[in-house]
Order: sequence, then C-alpha cells, then structure tokens
Amino acid sequence: MGYLWDEVAAAAWLDPAVITKSQKLYMDVNLDHGAGYGDTLVWAPGQQPGLGEQLAEVQQDLDTKKFYKMFVELMTHPSPGAHLGQK
Repeated sequence: MGYLWDEVAAAAWLDPAVITKSQKLYMDVNLDHGAGYGDTLVWAPGQQPGLGEQLAEVQQDLDTKKFYKMFVELMTHPSPGAHLGQK
C-alpha cells in the first residue's frame, strides 16, 4: 500500500495515540512557481532562516497496526444515516 498522508492525518485527529513519534520543527512551503513548487521545508529550532516559518508538530512515526485497524473499520462501517438494503 502506498502513502496515506491524508488518512494518517485524519486518524491522528480522531485518536492522537496512533502517532508514536513527533517533533517540533519550523516549517514553510515553497511557493516559487518552479520545479520545487509545493515542497515542504523544515528546520530544527534555531536553524530556521527567520522568514516567517511556523513552528509545527511533525508526525514522524505511527502505530501501523492500530492505524490499519482503524482505517479498515472506518472504511467498512456504514455511513451515518445510511439505509442498508433499501433503494
């Protein structure tokens, strides 16, 4: 399975304990319309260039077993308000 960035972010919002390692880093995004457009740039505190970067909690590792269990349960559970078997 490939990267599930959005799904991991949603799972961490629902249950922050799914994240097992994180670090505070200064972050910015490259908005120059070139080859690096959209690149996420991060620096350790004290190493940032001081051009408006924001301190962010960067998720670095997760409990994959817990994440995949949550993901499968959420993706296979009926949507709220769904009427199963009715047309």
